[in-house]
Amino acid sequence: FILSLIIFSCSSGQEKEDYENAVILETIVLPKIINETSGLEILDNQFITHNDSGGDPSLYMFNEAGEIIQTVEIINQSNNDWEDITADEDYIFIADTGNNFGNRDNLNIIKVKTSDFSVEGKIDISYEDQQTFLPRPKHKYDAEALFLIEDKIAILSKDRSELFTDLYLIDKQSNSKQVLESKITYNVNSLITGGDYNKDMSLLALVSYSSKGSQFLILFEDFNLETLAEKKFRKFKIPLERAQIEAIKIIDDKTFWITSEDEGIGSPYMYKIKVE
Repeated sequence: FILSLIIFSCSSGQEKEDYENAVILETIVLPKIINETSGLEILDNQFITHNDSGGDPSLYMFNEAGEIIQTVEIINQSNNDWEDITADEDYIFIADTGNNFGNRDNLNIIKVKTSDFSVEGKIDISYEDQQTFLPRPKHKYDAEALFLIEDKIAILSKDRSELFTDLYLIDKQSNSKQVLESKITYNVNSLITGGDYNKDMSLLALVSYSSKGSQFLILFEDFNLETLAEKKFRKFKIPLERAQIEAIKIIDDKTFWITSEDEGIGSPYMYKIKVE
C-alpha cells in the first residue's frame, strides 16, 4: 500500500507541473495508409511522412487537404522502426532509431537523395554508455526526434526511466558508424516523440506525452549548439484526448503542424496548433 501511494503521488505530481496551453486551429483527416504517421517534413511545398515499425519502407507525399500525391518506396531498406524525418537541399534523413525495449543493435539514419529518392547510404549509430541489449521496458536508448542543426544531425531520446531527454549529435557528412555521447540532458518530464528546428528563428520545437496520456508542445527559443546548457524551455499542453502525437513541423514561432497516429480508433490526423 505504501509503495502504491508513493508511485501515485509521484505520477500525480508530474501532472501538476506548470505549463501553458496551445489551441487547435485546424484539423485534417489523413488517409489510413499512413495510420502510423511518425515523422513530418515539407519538401517542394508537399508534406512528407512515413509509418513507424513494421510499415512499408516508403515515403508518402500529401497536400494540405490530406490527399496522397505520391508514394515512394525506399529501395533495399527495411522499416525496422522509422521514427522521424528531416531534410536539407540534398538529402532526406530518416531515423530508424525506434528502440522500445532497448534491445536493437542496428540503429541507423538512412540518407536519401532529394533528387531521385535513391539511398546514398546509412549512418549506423550506437550509444556510448549502453552496456546491455537485454529487452526491458524502461531505459534511455530509444530516440524518436530528429532535426538538423548547423552541420549536424541531432536526435533526442525518449527516456522511459527518468522522463528526461538526451541530445546526441551526428556528423551528417559521414556514412561510417558513430558512437553517440550525450551532449546535454533536459528534464522535460515527458516522453519525446518528434522534433523540428528552424535555423532562421533559432527555434527548436518538440512534441511529447506523459504517462497519463497528456500531449505537449515544448519550445526552446534562441536554441544553438554553443549555449546548450543555458537553454530553458516553454511547455504547452495540447488539447487532444486519445491521441498519439508523433511529429511536428514549424510554420512560424507561434504556429505548428503536428500529426497523430490513429491509435486504432479511426483515422490519423494532422493538426495546426497555435501558442501565445
